[in-house]
Amino acid sequence: LVSDNNKKEILKKIKKGKQQGKLVVVRVSSEELLRFVVEKTPADMVIGQELINPKDSVHYVRGGIDQIICKIAAEKGKVIGFSFSDILKAEGVGRSKLLSRMKLNIKLCRKYKVKCFFGGFSSDLWELRGVHDLKAFWEVLGGVGKDCMNWPTSSE
Repeated sequence: LVSDNNKKEILKKIKKGKQQGKLVVVRVSSEELLRFVVEKTPADMVIGQELINPKDSVHYVRGGIDQIICKIAAEKGKVIGFSFSDILKAEGVGRSKLLSRMKLNIKLCRKYKVKCFFGGFSSDLWELRGVHDLKAFWEVLGGVGKDCMNWPTSSE
């Protein structure tokens, strides 16, 4: 998990992780950094885009990603990640705003055929949840359908 505000440092950490053969996940903190990571780095996944904007617009929800980011992510094969830990820790933004932003981002990802991933990303033992709980929550957010990847079952 890579997290930094400096583009050069992020690029250095991503390259180091790729050389070690690891899956590189980047937590972004600004729209400029999100665009940079999606467009110009070999990172595998981006998370935290819902927390970029502190306030929503009067007329629409500001989820962090837009159609341009989605088109670039689909073209480059990037994965947009959604963290259950962010929902548990939501304070400044509020859980209801965070959930509405996630729903909007999932809808955009489905429209532009961007790969999505929903995971726990827990940093504490008390944040751990079972697979069935995460799957049910992902379904509530709108991440399961004929155009989304379904969760593996025990028979697969």
